[in-house]
Amino acid sequence: MKRNNLVSAMAAIWVILASPASLADTSIGLRVGTLGGGIELAHAFTETLGFRISANGLKYDRTDTYQSIDYDAKLKLESGQLLFDWFPFSNNFRLSAGAMYNGNKLTLDGKPSPGGTYTINGTTYSSSSIDSLNGKVDFRKAAPYFGLGYGRPVGKGFSLAADLGVLFQGSARSNLSATCSATTSASTCAQIQSDVAAEQDKLDDDMHKYRFYPVVSIGLAYTF
Repeated sequence: MKRNNLVSAMAAIWVILASPASLADTSIGLRVGTLGGGIELAHAFTETLGFRISANGLKYDRTDTYQSIDYDAKLKLESGQLLFDWFPFSNNFRLSAGAMYNGNKLTLDGKPSPGGTYTINGTTYSSSSIDSLNGKVDFRKAAPYFGLGYGRPVGKGFSLAADLGVLFQGSARSNLSATCSATTSASTCAQIQSDVAAEQDKLDDDMHKYRFYPVVSIGLAYTF
């Protein structure tokens, strides 16, 4: 009986894979979007089921002002995806769900104003009182993803692909710190640290809105 069940199961799998309905194909493509630029490998098991693996990245530097402080900001987008696709109508429309490695982060290097001062939490300090003012913002490394899209690795040749979804990355983890200079008094340094802590609280509040990160991308794939 067990042998008959095994033979039947193997036969069923063979029918699925060998039938025209399965159309098992593989594609490789390039993507660009809110996760940066990336490369993606996709495979269709059947007309309705498939999976994708991708890696994305981008580095972007700019000078920005936040809460009256000038920062040299460095944004690093770095992510990897493992997604399962469902094509409910057996066409290019898909619903996707999966997990992502989320290495996205922002680093901040505070700069004194042209007048040689820092204004932290409304208090102005001479740049000679502070050796460095640095910050970092990142998120939890593992995050679920849900979305919808267009594109299926069926047939051969080039095709367009697009995705619209949400990455549930949770609340940001921020760290803002200041190093007092050797000539700064203990009382002034304590006040600087207190004001920096207040600035970090504001940063946490502002970054809270990014716990749901929109994922939009478009790309070109080649199926072989």
